[in-house]
Amino acid sequence: MDRFAISDARFEPDDTRDAVTLYQRFTFLRALFESENFQAGLHEIIRRPHTAWVTTSETVRPGAGMRADSHILRQFAKAGPRSAWPGGPIASIPSRLERKRTVATHDTAPNRFVKFALEHWRQILGDIDQGLANAQPTPAATRGRREIAAVMSQLEEVVHHDVFADVGRLARFPADDQVLQKGEGYRDIFKAYVETEFAARLSWQSSPEDYGAGQRDVAALYEYWAFIQLSQVVGDVVGQTFDMGPLVQSRPDGLTVGIRTGVETVLAGLIERFDRRMKVELCFNRTYRRGASPIASWTKPMRPDYSLLISPAEGEPATFEPIVLHFDAKYRVDFVKEIFGAEDEDADSLQPAPNLERGGALRADLLKMHAYRDAIHRTAGAYVLYPGGDNEGSGLQYPEYHELLPGLGAFVLRPTGTGSASGAPALRRFINDVLDHVATRLTKHERGRYWLEDAHGRSLLSRLTHSLAPPPPSTSVLLGYVKSREHWSWIQERKAYNVRAEGRHGGVHAGAALLQSQLLLLYCPAMHEVALARIVSDAEEVSIAGMAAMGYQEPRGSYWCVQLQWLEQAQWIRGLSPHLLEAYVRTRGLANGEPASALWSEIRSLTGGE
Repeated sequence: MDRFAISDARFEPDDTRDAVTLYQRFTFLRALFESENFQAGLHEIIRRPHTAWVTTSETVRPGAGMRADSHILRQFAKAGPRSAWPGGPIASIPSRLERKRTVATHDTAPNRFVKFALEHWRQILGDIDQGLANAQPTPAATRGRREIAAVMSQLEEVVHHDVFADVGRLARFPADDQVLQKGEGYRDIFKAYVETEFAARLSWQSSPEDYGAGQRDVAALYEYWAFIQLSQVVGDVVGQTFDMGPLVQSRPDGLTVGIRTGVETVLAGLIERFDRRMKVELCFNRTYRRGASPIASWTKPMRPDYSLLISPAEGEPATFEPIVLHFDAKYRVDFVKEIFGAEDEDADSLQPAPNLERGGALRADLLKMHAYRDAIHRTAGAYVLYPGGDNEGSGLQYPEYHELLPGLGAFVLRPTGTGSASGAPALRRFINDVLDHVATRLTKHERGRYWLEDAHGRSLLSRLTHSLAPPPPSTSVLLGYVKSREHWSWIQERKAYNVRAEGRHGGVHAGAALLQSQLLLLYCPAMHEVALARIVSDAEEVSIAGMAAMGYQEPRGSYWCVQLQWLEQAQWIRGLSPHLLEAYVRTRGLANGEPASALWSEIRSLTGGE
């Protein structure tokens, strides 16, 4: 329907004009007519209609008054019947002269299309009105016909305007007309017509209680709308547009929208952050049952409105435990204090809020978020989406610890007259921060999930043994240099150690034996500190951006990072000092601070121990 479009198009009758679909079309049309863009477009067309200049010609006698121009002068020398001109400058003149006139007209293809669209919408409203007239007389039908009559009168007023009085019938669909595609006002009407025709082929296969003539379950419709808005937000953050094709399903008599309460819908995409490729899935109405699935409920079935699953992409070498965030739409919540209560409230002062059918009693939604967090494996957060009147500059979040996840919270997500969602920027920032958090290596959250999986995992062979006996003499040890107090604090906070990657002075390649060490012996001459830890993960390469995201001071390249577990047996390293270990590294022919690998027996021999 854009540039280089076809000249002709075939149109077929709409066979989906059941009562529910007709009412949906009416609500769509009414919202369209009342929109600011549509009204402004009509006003612009009526104020400055498209005008074409048409040239007409007629044959007159030479004596008739006419304006002398080049066209008339050329006819004096043209062959044909002529009449004598006694006393004239020439002997004869043509017996008949052709006089041309150029007049302005509004009977153009763009104006014909606008008139056609208005009459087409008027016909749709007439069909709906006739359907309600044939139905059993009810207050809802009476109200519906009254609403239709009000919209019809607005259309009639525009259709009978003087601009369209001499405009003819549309004989060809002008999809390639540049005025309709680019003209002020005309492009708004053309866009509205295309949208309404596509919407006319769609049917929401939901229960009559959700969306019917005379009544609408607005809370259910808010769930549908919030899912579409959430998919747009996640798509913007991921950097790709989700394939919304699964939401529209074909059927013999038309198209149907696939988002329905109780039916699972999944949109998936890929994203790369800090050299970590992740798969992002947005699910609507996914049910988590008790079973063998890694992400399942361990009690009763749970079905949040929306779930955001973040997992390693296929082939991603830096694997991690998947996480899931849950969102619930609460249309009837006006203010966040209805969910979380006021800051100064205590448990004894809480009273149920009346008549919150979908929102539940006061604090019930908060308890539901806690239920999602506790009952569904690998849940990192649960959040409420509501169209309240709170300040939507930033969502309300309750982190459980000191990091973004795990946590609970609520975000405003409210429709507006302009079509954009109020509160979407705050939700977009939050999801963007979540993806950064998951992509960042060595967060406390990721480390905690690693140890939970290790402690409660099914494979006993994969668990580390935490023996209190001294390491065997053949145990490999990585001698890790700590350059400053800040570096030592970073290692303690992250429970990780970094080694320069290949390509820099002192860097090591991926297959270096020291990266396969079992123990890590840290020494910091600046603090005169020595510490022993067990290496509990494979080495993982982290880029300069990833190191900066983890709070490492002034990273200058890529690093190999390993996670560690502190060993508190001070007697194992008694007698070792940073200067003693520095001297040992120099005897190996290595530069000061360069990582080295040794056997435990070699380390103990430095102090004369066994």
